[in-house]
Amino acid sequence: MRRTLRRPLDRSAETYLNLLDRRFSALARVAAGEAVGSRAGLKAADRALARRHLAAREGEWDDGHENLVRGYLDRWERASRGSAAAPARALLDGASRLAAIGAPAGALWFFLWEMESILAGLFEADKQDAPC
Repeated sequence: MRRTLRRPLDRSAETYLNLLDRRFSALARVAAGEAVGSRAGLKAADRALARRHLAAREGEWDDGHENLVRGYLDRWERASRGSAAAPARALLDGASRLAAIGAPAGALWFFLWEMESILAGLFEADKQDAPC
């Protein structure tokens, strides 16, 4: 994401990228069958930060970007949803593949937008935070 932004990062962007680091680390643990802790970036306050950051970029993707991303993310829906591991692996795999092909910024922003929806469905809101 840092390479894709190609512009000086403000404090908000740095905060969001740090959140992504925690989230991808948590997704790797979930994909391996582990539980995640409160520092995983999955609390309601973290989700609100992500939504604010991504909402400002909503116009930067188009149908082509959406189709590219959905091609990666829709695979896990065909598999069994017995646990959070399959969707976590799909998110990690999708992120890796999009980075490997040098996907345009719009596709990455849409991927992250979609990731918010998937995360909200996988993990309950932290009971100490306000609802999502």
